[in-house]
Amino acid sequence: MDERAYREQNEKTIRSTQTALRNFRDFLVSKYPTETREIYCIPCQELDIYLASFFVDARQRDGSEYEPNSLANYQCGLERYLKEHRYAYSITRDREFQRSQDALKQKQLELKFKGKGNKPHKSMKLTLADELLLRKRGLLSRFNPEGLLNLVWLNNTKAFGHCTGFHSSTLKWGDVRLITTETGLECLEWTYQDFSDPNARNRRSTTECRIYATPHAPQTCPVQDYKDFAQRRPQAMLFEDAPFYLSIKPVVNLAALHWYNCQALGKNKLAKMVKTMCEKGNIPGRKTNFSVYQSCSTLSEAQSNQLVLICNDLRQQAAQSGSSHPGSTNFVIAGSFDSTDSA
Repeated sequence: MDERAYREQNEKTIRSTQTALRNFRDFLVSKYPTETREIYCIPCQELDIYLASFFVDARQRDGSEYEPNSLANYQCGLERYLKEHRYAYSITRDREFQRSQDALKQKQLELKFKGKGNKPHKSMKLTLADELLLRKRGLLSRFNPEGLLNLVWLNNTKAFGHCTGFHSSTLKWGDVRLITTETGLECLEWTYQDFSDPNARNRRSTTECRIYATPHAPQTCPVQDYKDFAQRRPQAMLFEDAPFYLSIKPVVNLAALHWYNCQALGKNKLAKMVKTMCEKGNIPGRKTNFSVYQSCSTLSEAQSNQLVLICNDLRQQAAQSGSSHPGSTNFVIAGSFDSTDSA
């Protein structure tokens, strides 16, 4: 029985290697038709570029994207094939293949964000009604540190979450830039590093990776949210390589200029942004970060009007809080935000 099990396992490994090799060769034929060498004859620098391009752009026969584990299995299958032919490098470990290794990791993160690889326990869509409640309860707000952090994260995720290579945990302050279009409209533009480009140091941007200001609705303008977030950051966290999302100070003086630490927000907290704010806001249903990806739609006129009223109420509450006790200081304890509905 042990021998039979070993033989069956070995046959599965062989089939897996052959599948990986076939799909990679098909990809090379379609995208790089002049490349006819056996892959174990391709120098590491060129093969690294081909693999990075494969992990980013490869699709199944029906045009759909692969599962995250499938791409990792293909990498392992190609590793086995190259090892059998005494290739001088490991595509999974050696730094000569850093570009393709990074491309695979980022693609897996993107696919997981889109819900790939998460079959059971499907998350529910974060509806516009949910967002209105979160705003009403101060969990999406410019007037407290947690609400502002949530708000900027939600804006970025909605606008850039569908873009290849975007992931919150690796986002730097310099990755999102405030620019002005030819018509004079301000917008936020995400620039990204294209791992399929041989010159991987180049950063690219497109009009698809932008958030535009809404001068007609300043209360809900995402560009103004970004400006407020920039103002609340420590000066030391305004350089390009600083992490975009920062942890909140343990005790925050709302009247103070800076609300955040010179420290990145933890990956675990970033992975549970929606879950945390929905639990605090008593939003029913299973909500995850993927819920945001499902909810990229526009507000109706009635919802827009309601949102303006909510934002006006929050602004008035913040102003009253600051003016009712001019001689005192308003403090918030991080993690203990009171999300009770004030209505």
